[in-house]
Amino acid sequence: MKKYITKNNDKEEFQVSRLASLSDGVFAFAITLLVIDVKMPALNIQPITDAILWTELKNLTPKFIGFTVSFFVIGMYWLSHHRVFKFVTSVNSKLLWNNLLFLMPIVLMPFSTSFFTEHFIGSLKIPFTVYTFNICFAGFFCFKLWKIIGNPKYKLSSNPDKVIVNYNLSRALIVPISFIITLLFSFITGWAYFLPILIFFVPKLITKYYTKKYPVVMSEHYR
Repeated sequence: MKKYITKNNDKEEFQVSRLASLSDGVFAFAITLLVIDVKMPALNIQPITDAILWTELKNLTPKFIGFTVSFFVIGMYWLSHHRVFKFVTSVNSKLLWNNLLFLMPIVLMPFSTSFFTEHFIGSLKIPFTVYTFNICFAGFFCFKLWKIIGNPKYKLSSNPDKVIVNYNLSRALIVPISFIITLLFSFITGWAYFLPILIFFVPKLITKYYTKKYPVVMSEHYR
């Protein structure tokens, strides 16, 4: 009986490890693809001077901004995914499919980033709308992953404290909400495109709130 339990546990650990490894590979691939779109155009001007190169670099500013924002967005989703799998002890079809659907918008991020930065003009709303929907799609399934592993009836996790689950559910909503607000305000002012900076500060406020209200639970999981 003990041998059977040990083999069964090893099998579950192997399945969890496979799922986490696949996900890490997808995240790494998506982040790598982001930078491929940031490239200098072919220059047919002779002679090439520093002034010309500087002008071309300035023209790439939207690309660099898009790369930076998307890099950190993907990074934040990877961190959340990493926190999820700290608790996962088993897998089922529900978890597999939700994880797969979560990875789909991550893979799509390089395309939506390129589409947005290539047409970074205030009068055009479709590029940023596509970009925002891509981020919201990822945020929705990140939220669902936490709901699944936080639900005892699925028996997929080490039953994380409800405080920890709620904390991470709150964090999962920050990125999509920030970009939805940005999209809405972009119809009013171009300054709205600076609002995604909220994704760097609001999570810290949430962490500060939970750490102050639940110091013992938070210290056990986030030292």
